[in-house]
Amino acid sequence: MPSVTFIFHDYLREMLKKKHRSEYSLQYDSVRKASIKDVIESLGIPHPIIGKLTVNGREIDFNYILQHRDIVEASPLTAPANPFIPTTLRPETLDRISFVVDVNVGKLALFLRMLGFDTVYDIGFRHGKLADIAASEKRILLTRDTSLLKRKIVIHGYLLREQNPMGQLIEVIHLYDLGSMIKPLSRCIPCNGRLVPVDKETVLERLEPLTRKYYESFHLCEQCNRIYWPGSHQEQIVLFVRRVLKAVNQDALSGD
Repeated sequence: MPSVTFIFHDYLREMLKKKHRSEYSLQYDSVRKASIKDVIESLGIPHPIIGKLTVNGREIDFNYILQHRDIVEASPLTAPANPFIPTTLRPETLDRISFVVDVNVGKLALFLRMLGFDTVYDIGFRHGKLADIAASEKRILLTRDTSLLKRKIVIHGYLLREQNPMGQLIEVIHLYDLGSMIKPLSRCIPCNGRLVPVDKETVLERLEPLTRKYYESFHLCEQCNRIYWPGSHQEQIVLFVRRVLKAVNQDALSGD
């Protein structure tokens, strides 16, 4: 019977099944040969939140078959996580930063769009659909559901630890170092379409009289055809972005 020692670092220990959380290292005895991914997930930890795995000091991937007396160390995904650089665990990189968001963190999707990040979200999407989108469109899957992240086809994903949407937003921006990529007012918040500048004359007939009189700059959503123009909501979004960046910088300085 293969017997393996596991050492989980940092917040990975919080993800373990309750009976194991107080142990610095734990012993795992198996009646069959199993991949390291399958065993770790059976202990409660979804594979996308693992940043590095070593066996007897040697870095390995998720397909490694555990051997008797192996000593496994698992470290979590930590900031700055760069999905553009191949790693042993994730040789398949992303071409761009984009997200698909589970319904259990739906408000986070709207915040991400507000900051200009391409974010797929639909209240009707089931787990299978979310996993398929993450895999086929090469998006980062964000959720608070461990079972969703355990799906094999999910390569890039993160289990959010914060409970409130603002905290979740800061968590994501800090983890993936997205501060320099923020482009507020570049996406339609309701539908995720890109906003493009448009001449006033082309939308004149759709404007209210006061909007025609006081505004000259307009944007149009490529997807749902909504019209946007400067107003008090822009000032609110700018203030929101400043709050987010300030909080992210404070997290970076504290080392969280």
